[in-house]
Amino acid sequence: MKTPNNLGHRSRVRKKFLQSLGEELHDYELLEILLFAASPRQDTKPLAKKLIEKFGDISAVVNAEVLALKEIEGVGEAAITQIKIISRIIQRVLKNSAKIKPVLNNWQAVLDYASASLKNLNHEVFRVLFLDKKHQLIEDELLGIGENDHVFVSAKTIAKKALILHAASVILLHNHPAGEAKASASDIKTTKEISTVLKNLDIKILDHLIVAKEGCFSFAAEGLL
Repeated sequence: MKTPNNLGHRSRVRKKFLQSLGEELHDYELLEILLFAASPRQDTKPLAKKLIEKFGDISAVVNAEVLALKEIEGVGEAAITQIKIISRIIQRVLKNSAKIKPVLNNWQAVLDYASASLKNLNHEVFRVLFLDKKHQLIEDELLGIGENDHVFVSAKTIAKKALILHAASVILLHNHPAGEAKASASDIKTTKEISTVLKNLDIKILDHLIVAKEGCFSFAAEGLL
C-alpha cells in the first residue's frame, strides 16, 4: 500500500509538471512520472536517477535497447513497457509529421524522424522511405539489420518493394552506431549499386542519410548522388 508521503510526493510532482507542462522539470523527474504506472507502490525517483546515470539523458533511456534496460536492477517488464511505449509513440508522431507534406517541403520532419528512429541504436540497420510521385511518404520499411558496424541490404529487395508500393522515389536511411556521420567506401558502393538497379526502373534516390550520435550525413548535400 502506498504511504501518505509517497502519495503527496507524486501529487506535487504532477502539479509541478502541469504548471509548465514539463519545461521546468529535470530529465529524471519526467522519467519518474513516466514510471508511476509501472510502480504504483514504490518511489520511482531512485530508479529514474539510476537510468539517467546509466544512459546519460532521457532520450538515451527511451531509445535504449530492451536487453540493456533489463540489465538495470529494478527495471522489470512494466517499466520497460512504459519506457518503450514512449519511444514508439515518438516515432509514430514524427512519422505522421513527415507524411503531412511532400518531403521536399518538409525535410526537417524527415531528419527528425530519421534521427529518432536510428540515433540511439546499438546495432546497424537499414531503412527505406518509399515516396509517391508527389514525394509523399507511402511507407517506411526496415530492410536490413546487422552487427555493430555492418549491415547487408539487397538492392533487388528494395526494387521489389518499390514496385509493389508503386513508389516513384526513395530515401535511404542507415546508422553508424559507433562511428561518425560520414559515408564509408562501403556506403558509397552500396548506394551506387542500389541506384543502378532503381534507375533501370525509373525510381530515383532522393537522398541517403547516415545517422550517428553526433549528427546526420546527407549524400545529396555532399554531391554523392
